[in-house]
Amino acid sequence: MMLFTSIAIGSVIYSLAAVVALHCLNTGYDAISQPLSYHAVGAYGWLMASALGAFAVSALTLAFNLERGAARVSRAGIAFLFGAGACLVIASIFPTDVTANNLPITVAGAIHVAASYLASPCLVAAALLLSRRFDDARRRDAARFALALASWASLVVLVIVNHLDLHVGGIGQRVFLALIALWLLLTAFRVPQST
Repeated sequence: MMLFTSIAIGSVIYSLAAVVALHCLNTGYDAISQPLSYHAVGAYGWLMASALGAFAVSALTLAFNLERGAARVSRAGIAFLFGAGACLVIASIFPTDVTANNLPITVAGAIHVAASYLASPCLVAAALLLSRRFDDARRRDAARFALALASWASLVVLVIVNHLDLHVGGIGQRVFLALIALWLLLTAFRVPQST
């Protein structure tokens, strides 16, 4: 089980490092208003695709680890985490389309957008359902609060980004990614204690 925990943690760290690296490179995209997935198109597309793939690996290995050993966790939460991982695999394979209105114009772009739009609520649902089940008395305090805070904050960011026309979708996605990455890391570190 420690192998899956290590893979989940390493994958999240790689994904975050790759996204940070993309923002240090001259990709020509605006981090505030343009979707993170735009980085999958262009000279550094491979780096964004690998970041999405690593994020998928993290979600899938964490879900597998939770399913194998934690009797107290939400089965629905695990299913949502598996679903998110599968959607992220698809999003990493099919690049998005870079358009003025962020709407896809190719089949690959439509698949990417659909997979991304499904992955986000699956990640939030998994975070909300799984976070409330880590109930061991030894570690209830700060770690449990951080899990719940990351879960609820990611939900708020998701709603703001997807339903309010603030033209900050790019930064909203990056905040959402950071919150979910934090949740994945905190959860991965807690798995051995919860089994």
